Amino acid sequence: MEKILTFDCYGTLIDTSPIYNAVEVIAEKHGFDGKTARNIFTNYEDRLMSIEDYIPYNEVIYQALEYCDLEMVCDVFHKNYEQILSVHENIEPFPDVLEALHTLKENGYQLALMSNSGYSIMQYNLKALDNIFDKVILAQDTHVYKPQLAFFEYAEKELNLKEKEHCHIAKGYWWDIVPCSKIGWKKIWLNRDHKSGMKKHMPYQEIYTLDELLKIL
Repeated sequence: MEKILTFDCYGTLIDTSPIYNAVEVIAEKHGFDGKTARNIFTNYEDRLMSIEDYIPYNEVIYQALEYCDLEMVCDVFHKNYEQILSVHENIEPFPDVLEALHTLKENGYQLALMSNSGYSIMQYNLKALDNIFDKVILAQDTHVYKPQLAFFEYAEKELNLKEKEHCHIAKGYWWDIVPCSKIGWKKIWLNRDHKSGMKKHMPYQEIYTLDELLKIL
């Protein structure tokens, strides 16, 4: 039976903290509290992905910046959209990622990426990941964002997962582990932040760095 591993991207394989750090810097440069701006941006980014009608990921970013302007009563953040986009295009993998992915590929696993992103941005992120993935499924393909089950159902059909030995690996508990539990996927939680999970979403295995994956598969 073919073996396939599906992965989340942002926060799991690629460190997104530079994006949110950049939002903080923009805020502080204009006399606003950086942490507040960061929280507003991330909260609205999440909300915009949860609305019923799909909007492209780059538009999610722009609108999240507009909401920073709204909440902080200014006209600053949306004007820095191109800067935030540039940061997003240049984010890098965590140090434990590339070697682990290459080893998995050498060990005969197919690798697939599932991400709440669009190809105009993801093309740069994929290059940072050595273009190693056999298949990429984005919100641009599914027209829904994780954690909606429709995203996972699309991937299951597109990758023919029921006919393969499959496991999903992700950091995002709400975004990935919970829907995996609902759809019945085998999953591994990459718990980079050392949080506490919930028994109701088990069974799942837990690792803290991606290279630990090589020891448990």
